[in-house]
Amino acid sequence: MRVLLVVIDAATPHVVCPAIRTGRLPVLARLADAGELHERSVSIFPSITPAATTSIVTGAYPAEHGIAGASWFDEARAEVAYYGDDFWVIARRGFGHFVRDFLLRLNGDRLKAPTLFEMTERRGRTAASLNYLVFRGNHPHRVRVPRLMAALPGVPLSDTVVGPSMLYLGDFAGTREHPHHATRKKHGLLHRFGMDDEATGALLRDMFAHERPDLTVAYFADNDFRSHQVGPYAALPVVEEVDRMLGDAFDAAGGLERVLADTCVIVTSDHGHCDIHPDAARAVIRLDRLLGNFRLATLGRRWRPGDQVMICPNMRAAQLYLRDPGASLLQAVTKDLLTDPRVDQVIWRTSLSEPGTSGYTVASGRGRLRFARDDHARTTVLDEFGGRWRVRGHPEVLDLSIENGVVESATYPNPFERIAGVLDLDQSGEIWVTAAPGCEFEVPGGSAHVGGASHGALHALDSLSPLLIAGAHCRKLPRRVRSVDVAPLCMQALGLSMRYASGMPRPRG
Repeated sequence: MRVLLVVIDAATPHVVCPAIRTGRLPVLARLADAGELHERSVSIFPSITPAATTSIVTGAYPAEHGIAGASWFDEARAEVAYYGDDFWVIARRGFGHFVRDFLLRLNGDRLKAPTLFEMTERRGRTAASLNYLVFRGNHPHRVRVPRLMAALPGVPLSDTVVGPSMLYLGDFAGTREHPHHATRKKHGLLHRFGMDDEATGALLRDMFAHERPDLTVAYFADNDFRSHQVGPYAALPVVEEVDRMLGDAFDAAGGLERVLADTCVIVTSDHGHCDIHPDAARAVIRLDRLLGNFRLATLGRRWRPGDQVMICPNMRAAQLYLRDPGASLLQAVTKDLLTDPRVDQVIWRTSLSEPGTSGYTVASGRGRLRFARDDHARTTVLDEFGGRWRVRGHPEVLDLSIENGVVESATYPNPFERIAGVLDLDQSGEIWVTAAPGCEFEVPGGSAHVGGASHGALHALDSLSPLLIAGAHCRKLPRRVRSVDVAPLCMQALGLSMRYASGMPRPRG
């Protein structure tokens, strides 16, 4: 029994699922006909690639896996971990930093939870990673530094990463040269050093033609880049090309029916996309100006004497670190943030405003809501996955409905578990802030995706993904499903145990 997990970055369900149903994505449509398509798989918060892809491959929230978003303050190193809205921004700003942080740290000591690759191969099975960003495994691989990078100062000429037995990471690492490597001429920065969709598609096709490991994870990133530029509807041709590449890979293995006879195929995404207003005056929220009453740390730098607030941007979300956390500073920051009606929510651990009190607080122009885990009180409500919570305040802050003791939100799906899933991380900022639909945060040196699309917030537009499953021994999907359920589904299909089962409530980090 094998598993193929395909992650199409930013495959937005309100765009992709109708395209599957109407035949614009014929290969995915055949998979859906052979299996099951779920249109509302819930991502983590922040709904942003570095953290979300980590959750898919570990089955854990940031509080457990340690990746706090695209940007956070690493207190132990006294530095900001920054992976940007596009990993290749780092390459343009400093190749040495890119190689060390992305290749070595993200998949090294920053990552706290085991990956599917580690869990699978520790049981004697084989695994392959095709350009997936979070690839840590049990086997050392020599990094090949592309010639363009090697000529720049600060770039190590060689290093070693650990990954699955079959690791393909663009021009950086590969278990072996795949058969068509010599004919694939598009390399270098413009083609993300061999980590674009063309490369992933070729690797998958060649692997399916020659050798199929027990677990294969294939990552297609181009849809996210294009959606940021033009929005998810105009970017659909990118997904159509991925659909074609999947068909080529299945044909190379003898056809889709033959693949499904011994393989569970799972296709999903890490997050959705929210369209951003084309008018910058409406779309862009300048956090540095909104917080102009405070001494702000220089973006991406460690604290200086006198600094009060550090901003770590995550596109449609941001986490704020307070140098001297306390109720008075929290209150002042929250007040200034909520003067802009385009700020959707301000979120923090309740103990910051009410010392000695557990749980989490969400404030907005609609009021204030507090909630906390509680497995014993009679007054608790259940979330959609069976977690128990105490709730007080204004439910409209998260658009909550409570029926028969179960709390739900169509606008902010699974909000309690997702908020706790990042705020319980010791490296989380004291405050998280989200932008209303159509808007994005901007800081000096950054650029909002005006007229395109973005993500990162708690809103359903950012947070939902399709989840398609078909093939041998695939279990029927539950009525409610999350991205943290993908790893358990893969392990179940492989016949291997895992600490979590799909659909179960998650504990504290």
